[in-house]
Amino acid sequence: MRRRVLTVTVIFVSLTVAVSGAFELAYRQKIYPGITLAQVSLGNLTVDQASQKLAANLIPQPLILVWGTSSWTVSPQSLGLEYDPGQSAQQAYLVGRQGPLWSTTNAKVQAFSQGKAVSPVFSWQENQLQEAMASISGQINIPAREPEVQIDQGQVIILPGENGQAVDERLLRLRIGQAIINLSTLAVEIPVSQLQPKLSPDQAEAMRQRAEKLLSKKLALVLESSQWEIASDQIFSWLDPSPPAGGSGQGGWNRPAIATWVSQLATSIDRPAQNALFKYVGSGKVEEFKPAQAGLTVQPDALVTQIISSLDKLETAVPVTPLTIPVSITPPQVATGEVNGLGITELIGRGESNFTGSIPNRIFNIKKAAGSMNGVLVAPGDTFSFAKYVGDISAETGYKQAYVIKEGKTILGDGGGVCQVSTTLFRAVLNAGLPIVERTAHAYRVHYYENDSGPGLDATVFTPSVDFKFQNDTPAYILIQTSVDEPKKKLYFDLYGTGDGRTVTISKPKVWDVTPPPPDLYTNDPTLPKGTVKQVDFKAWGAKVSFDYKVTRGDEVLQSRTFYSNYRPWQAVFLRGPQI
Repeated sequence: MRRRVLTVTVIFVSLTVAVSGAFELAYRQKIYPGITLAQVSLGNLTVDQASQKLAANLIPQPLILVWGTSSWTVSPQSLGLEYDPGQSAQQAYLVGRQGPLWSTTNAKVQAFSQGKAVSPVFSWQENQLQEAMASISGQINIPAREPEVQIDQGQVIILPGENGQAVDERLLRLRIGQAIINLSTLAVEIPVSQLQPKLSPDQAEAMRQRAEKLLSKKLALVLESSQWEIASDQIFSWLDPSPPAGGSGQGGWNRPAIATWVSQLATSIDRPAQNALFKYVGSGKVEEFKPAQAGLTVQPDALVTQIISSLDKLETAVPVTPLTIPVSITPPQVATGEVNGLGITELIGRGESNFTGSIPNRIFNIKKAAGSMNGVLVAPGDTFSFAKYVGDISAETGYKQAYVIKEGKTILGDGGGVCQVSTTLFRAVLNAGLPIVERTAHAYRVHYYENDSGPGLDATVFTPSVDFKFQNDTPAYILIQTSVDEPKKKLYFDLYGTGDGRTVTISKPKVWDVTPPPPDLYTNDPTLPKGTVKQVDFKAWGAKVSFDYKVTRGDEVLQSRTFYSNYRPWQAVFLRGPQI
């Protein structure tokens, strides 16, 4: 009997091995039956066949995200979403072929008997997905509003808080991923959770009681001749229901909120140290025309601590004297009384330019920009930055509109004419024999700069990216003095310091590759009256220009370089109204 059972068992095992071997041989290069991907049957296909079939079916679908009655459509292109049919087919082929024997056998049986779905392989741009979710969240999210202490007709009241809402972006990302795996065309519900105020009614009432003690009280801050008052409504906004660390049960103060207020206050107080402005009056003597000013920097941490200490006193009815704002003081680099010991004894370089033909706004800007540098001292070894002293060139800082070169066009823009100032300073620095650290030529030849000079002796600026800089390599301070002769349409830059025997040689400009301007361009503008022609850009000949700059002192060569300018030919542009 045992021998018969053993025989049957051997026969069964042999048949099983034979069947299994035949099965494996039949699917040696094929995906096992019952395996699907995105509802596409891949059983009995080779990897290549499956890849081709998936290429026709793995088409990225737009994502429709919904919340309530609102919906957003996110295109696959905006996410950089791409499916990989080849890798997806390979994933399907590996089902039942990876892992321990019991696992692979179970996978094959499951696929054959019940079917087995495989996820596609895909990629997306994570940052673009985050941007899309953030954009949608920004339209849905509403922060919870905490109860607020306010004054109403002299009485302290508590405005109740309100619930808020926020998108659960972690869960939303999972839902989006699942929709992409399933190639689902169904809308994805955006998960939105409710946000509740953090303050309980008891905490809000405790804040109201604290506010009662602070009603009509103020805190004063002083610095020099200025005073700032912090009134009750501002103090109320700093109440914090949580007690301070190691303190009593009484609530504390919102230090981050106070620090934010202090940082805003500091923007109106902080200032860099400013040297006095001077003028050369002849015979080697310099006089002040604008006094020096020490620099101030608010010490924010110290001020926040003092404010909190004073608020504690206010709340407990202890008298509080005005707080002196703690600041760091930076003395000016040059004291007024030292100016005539700085070695400013003579004129070392002059630059001039002619602005004949300038409109009134351009002349205004020239005077304003030149005035910002009048009386400035440049210390030995320092590098002077035009952008630093001229500052922001905009209507907000008082500049007017005149023609400027911008984005390949001559247009009306804030500060037109400022380049006349940088050009004139460039010429003064050249004549003084100083090192030029940064200089950029204009895009095309501007006639103002050739009224009294050959081409190539110009320097453009476009703050803050395009600057003009020079270095004071003399042993003494240099005083910059500017003047404008409006009747003669002349701008002057005079540099005073101490001559050290240097000699400057500037060659005559070399001009080549002169090219005529393109033909005039006429563009129809229906907003102009009939028959009107308006010129909005002006023609200029193109050319390449260079000049040599050499500075010597005895047998020593201090500077030797060639300045190049590549001026593009410029087209005149006219706007033309409808023809009559």
